Amino acid sequence: MVEQEPPPDYAGKPTVYLDQNVLDLVVKEKYPAFFSRLMNDYQVVYSDETLREIKRSGRPEVFLAALESMNAMHFKFQTDHTLQPTGGMLITSHSPFQTYATYLGIEPIYDVMLAAAHQTNMKLYGGRKDSSFSAISREQVEVFTAFMSHASEQLALLGEEQPEIATAMKQYMDMLQRQFEIATEVSSGELEKYIDDASGQSGIQAYRSAVGVGPVQFNNVQPPNVIRKLWDMHQELDGYKGMGYVIEDFVGISLHPIYGREMHQHEKVTSVYNVLNVIGYKPDSSLDKEHRHIAAISDAAHASVASHSHVLLSADTAFVSKVRAIYEFLEISTNVYLVTFKDGQIWIED
Repeated sequence: MVEQEPPPDYAGKPTVYLDQNVLDLVVKEKYPAFFSRLMNDYQVVYSDETLREIKRSGRPEVFLAALESMNAMHFKFQTDHTLQPTGGMLITSHSPFQTYATYLGIEPIYDVMLAAAHQTNMKLYGGRKDSSFSAISREQVEVFTAFMSHASEQLALLGEEQPEIATAMKQYMDMLQRQFEIATEVSSGELEKYIDDASGQSGIQAYRSAVGVGPVQFNNVQPPNVIRKLWDMHQELDGYKGMGYVIEDFVGISLHPIYGREMHQHEKVTSVYNVLNVIGYKPDSSLDKEHRHIAAISDAAHASVASHSHVLLSADTAFVSKVRAIYEFLEISTNVYLVTFKDGQIWIED
């Protein structure tokens, strides 16, 4: 039996992050010469969100093989000894198949958590019509408590062998439990104050009706300074005027209300991305439908991780416009390019 050579370590090349629609072009063998040149000049990277979408595709082998053919490396958030994010990134050179197998070990727990956490947003966009915000909040706390119980059982096993790590993890888990309970209680209370289920409007529709601007008005907003232009359109409207808000409040990146600290770059990207969906700038469609809501969550996650790469490639025009606006506002140097396939070739538009 011939042993496979281990993948090479990261050699310091500039990194390129592929949106899922671009990885799909690799799988379909669209203009392979382009991707050969790409991997010569760049280090292709992928994330846990890439793996999550690969699992949903139902064809993991072909996508993992595509990543392996490009010597792609796993790009993930760095954490400290207490499991808190540091704001940095790690690149690991394990085989995508090995990384995927590891991911599958934690994915079921994560998926349950993710599904629970985003039910409130789904209702905001018009889904979950038969559930109140407080009922959804109770569901979320129950799911989170069950997860913490499972994690505590695993922690007890770890404590016998590595007590210091187990102690740090226990402190982190206790903090998470407190933060989650506070966040869900506050958010459900505020949402029920301002959103009337009986009106027949989704929370997002009600918000846009109240402020009087939305997707139609934002169609004419062009770069540069898209986020600042959107803020200029909002700051004199009811709900904003006279409230003492600054642009950081508008896009949700002021001092973190739960953690009490400056948000990390990837957290800011996620927040601004979600705000743009809410106000209606290049919004993702049909977010009251679960499969579309999941796709939008993935898009935000890709934008978040890719903000730490040198280049982001995507074939989604609206996504590219939105991410360029976010990166410009946050002064993120990542170059974002639109990928199109026509006449048998791949074209890159900046």
